[in-house]
Amino acid sequence: MAGKVADEFIELLEATGVDLKAHSQTEGDALAMMQVLEIWRGRAAMPKDPRAVIRAALGFVDLAGKLLAVKGHSDFDQLRPHLMNLASGSVLQNRFAPVTDAVSNKMAELYIASLVMSFASNVVVDHPDRSKGDNPDVMFTFRGRPWAIAVKTLASKRNARSIYDNIKYGSDQIQVSDADFGLIVINLKNVLDHDALWPQLDGPIEEEMARNELNSQISEIVSSLSEIPESDWALAFGPDRKAEPPILFLAQGVSFVVRSTDGGRYLMPMKFFSTYLDAKKDSHGGVKLAHTLNDAMQSLI
Repeated sequence: MAGKVADEFIELLEATGVDLKAHSQTEGDALAMMQVLEIWRGRAAMPKDPRAVIRAALGFVDLAGKLLAVKGHSDFDQLRPHLMNLASGSVLQNRFAPVTDAVSNKMAELYIASLVMSFASNVVVDHPDRSKGDNPDVMFTFRGRPWAIAVKTLASKRNARSIYDNIKYGSDQIQVSDADFGLIVINLKNVLDHDALWPQLDGPIEEEMARNELNSQISEIVSSLSEIPESDWALAFGPDRKAEPPILFLAQGVSFVVRSTDGGRYLMPMKFFSTYLDAKKDSHGGVKLAHTLNDAMQSLI
């Protein structure tokens, strides 16, 4: 199935006018997936450290599947400018990208937009190259109301204040938009220790150990926000603000694990939204939207 997804995705990109040059990161990710398929078929040897190639392969097929699933959406052309950048940087959300890779941050917007298109209408995606930085990244209609999502990718853990500043910036973008309400997504891919999720090369770890490691890393980052005073949170999520809780922290990773039920070994993609400032009541549907986004992310693999 993964090979079929890759082939169909490359055909879709070609039809869109995307030229995946041989030296591009995306081309390398596609080749990594084909390499993994050859390993599974017994036609190629596993690298001494397979983590990088497997992360690339699983991340690529995840993104490809999300985009193929919405290729018939009436607003799919909104994704074209982001797709045109696929040959210029790292597109995956399950591994670190250097600060200099500006395209990588834009690809988080593409990923979120593909999730939104799986259930929403009237989707508008901020242009990756012409954006002035004052608009939310994705706008759409959800349950009959105009919504917006602002996506921020952290460059480093830094401190609680810098994380809050990203959140407040997203809230400000939503505030000046035409949306009635909005959510803020903080992408954690650059601040997670991906090797710690898959710490040993000579065998799998327990499923629960991998999940606990990812949850522990997220908790370390998110819990620091308790330092932010209530008065500051009111500036981002007060009654006169369009931004709604919860704040969504996007976390993705891969581990090689042993299944607790039968001892089977398998590659386990982990991907979910962790939340902060959970809403006490869902008056406008922000919690429902958060759950819908998370459900959409679990599709395919």
